[in-house]
Amino acid sequence: MSIRPIIVCLALLGLAACAAKTVPWMNPDLPRDQWGKDYSGCRYHAEREAGVTDYDAGESKKATSEFDRYDMKRKADAGVAACMRDRGYVPAPRN
Repeated sequence: MSIRPIIVCLALLGLAACAAKTVPWMNPDLPRDQWGKDYSGCRYHAEREAGVTDYDAGESKKATSEFDRYDMKRKADAGVAACMRDRGYVPAPRN
């Protein structure tokens, strides 16, 4: 058995993973490579504020109920949206 097919499969999976990480926001006044950095920064702060993750402890908080997890995600998503809009971004069109 050759190792080449395995390497090809792993490379294709890696490319697919990179392609799936698109930023759902855009700002035509900024270079594309800045979009991901801004999105990551907004996500970091929004998740911390919503209580999704305790970055100081380096671990995820476990919500006690499904509603708590839903509520934290909703608050984090709203925080990301507010942060991105404050930075001049608009939602990217969905394909």
